Amino acid sequence: MQRNWWKWGDPNEIKHINDYPKLKDMVEERWKMRLREDFFPPKTFELPTISEKKKNLIKDIFASLHPKKISFNEDDRLAVSLGKSYYDVIRIFNGGGFVSPDMVITPNTHEEIQYVLSQASENNIYIIPFGGGTNVVGALSLDNLAGKGEAICTIDLRKYKKLIQLDEEHLTATFETGILGPELEKILNAKGYTLGHFPQSFEYSTLGGWIVTRGAGQESTYYGKMEDLIERIKVATPIGTLESNTFSHDASGINVLPFFVGSEGTLGIVTEATVKIKKLPKNYRWIVALFPNFQQGSKYLKELSQSGVKPSVVRLSDANETSLFSKMATSHDQPGLLSDLKKEAQKFILQWKNLTEPCVCIMRFPQGEFSVSSQIIFAKDLIGKYDGMVAPNTIGDKWAESRFKLPYLRDTLVEHSIYIDTMETLVQWKDVQKLHQALTKELNKFPAFNKNKGIFIAHISHIYPNAACMYFTLITPMLKGREIEQWQELKELVTNIIVQYNGSVSHHHSVGADHQKWYKLFTDALTLDILKSIKNKLDPKGIMNPGKLFS
Repeated sequence: MQRNWWKWGDPNEIKHINDYPKLKDMVEERWKMRLREDFFPPKTFELPTISEKKKNLIKDIFASLHPKKISFNEDDRLAVSLGKSYYDVIRIFNGGGFVSPDMVITPNTHEEIQYVLSQASENNIYIIPFGGGTNVVGALSLDNLAGKGEAICTIDLRKYKKLIQLDEEHLTATFETGILGPELEKILNAKGYTLGHFPQSFEYSTLGGWIVTRGAGQESTYYGKMEDLIERIKVATPIGTLESNTFSHDASGINVLPFFVGSEGTLGIVTEATVKIKKLPKNYRWIVALFPNFQQGSKYLKELSQSGVKPSVVRLSDANETSLFSKMATSHDQPGLLSDLKKEAQKFILQWKNLTEPCVCIMRFPQGEFSVSSQIIFAKDLIGKYDGMVAPNTIGDKWAESRFKLPYLRDTLVEHSIYIDTMETLVQWKDVQKLHQALTKELNKFPAFNKNKGIFIAHISHIYPNAACMYFTLITPMLKGREIEQWQELKELVTNIIVQYNGSVSHHHSVGADHQKWYKLFTDALTLDILKSIKNKLDPKGIMNPGKLFS
């Protein structure tokens, strides 16, 4: 499959707004706009030409590499220039400028990666590690390197993807970190195992990317985030190779592993990772519930988590998201969410239960060697305590079928001059409802959001005894000629409100360039000094993904 560098995913899966007739009708009515019928051609970009003199100099610096592993080809450079954030995508569709690397190196051994970093450090060449390229917070941006003069090298790790060892006795697997999610799971599934890490970017993101962004999958409430799944790592740095302790839970001094989980390529490149695996579930069991409002649903999830119940998938949508999803059925699908509900439960029942604007909650429980029946019985019995009612399991099945497809919709909305961006945070239960209400109130009067004509939807996606991950999506017409400024203003507003209500800068998207201001503002000076000391020791020339995380 040949992917289009400017688009998300598989070209055969690309959607047009016409494929969502209910959504298209709603958008055109709400914003009094007419959406065009055809696909938009991509903008063309001409990258700076690399002189023969510079190419020969670079080839001499990396003389031990096979020449075919060094590319100055424009298409290769273009493909690794940007991530998949709204800011990245809007620059592609609007023809805005961006900085591209001078070369792309494609290694396939740890020794080659270590060689490249050592040579780059000695010769002052910037290094940008590239996995799947799905990052949405500017972690791949090269804008800060414009005009610096030094050469920029992107290391494309996607061919560095072998299984090194599968230890079935101790339930661990060691992989090269350029392996994509589906390849990793295919290898494990064939032996009856799973890592259980399924971010929305699963099909196009890599193990290494998950580690260095401190990622979370859609099932991490049960399986854990990446920091919970890593046992050991091997890392290439500009000054040499290091390996973490054999065990992640021993007491043999300070383990260096946590320094690299969330490091975003600023300290080195994690080349090998030993991960903890689990046996594949025999099957799954769904619980779907409707709650009269977001507050009751979040109270339900809080008690569920604090009672020790651990579904793999957890998703509580607010009323706006529940309603919007009913309009997101494609022209090839069966009727949408609310249509299914009304088939199962007549409208008067929903009214009687005060569920005329319901919030849907879906939960999936993996069924292994031991029954999860007691958890399911408890979870179902608890629904009534918070004025909810059980809904058809088919809603969960439909979510699972399309769980990795929403980014395709994002692309077509952007093509039609519709702003759509997502932001997330981890926030204590006491602040969940306050944050949701504050964002709703402020966005409804904010000009860049088209005030109350904008669409604000939210859901809870991961739960912990003390906190929940809240996920926000903003949809509104673009401000023509001010697309970038609009994005900046909305990003600023939402993030400021998040931190005002004690939310984290990020739960699973990482810091990159976009969140750096808030990360530095709310991290104490001594902690930043320690992190900078580690950076200066491992990367004395500052060549590794410069300008990210902390400057």
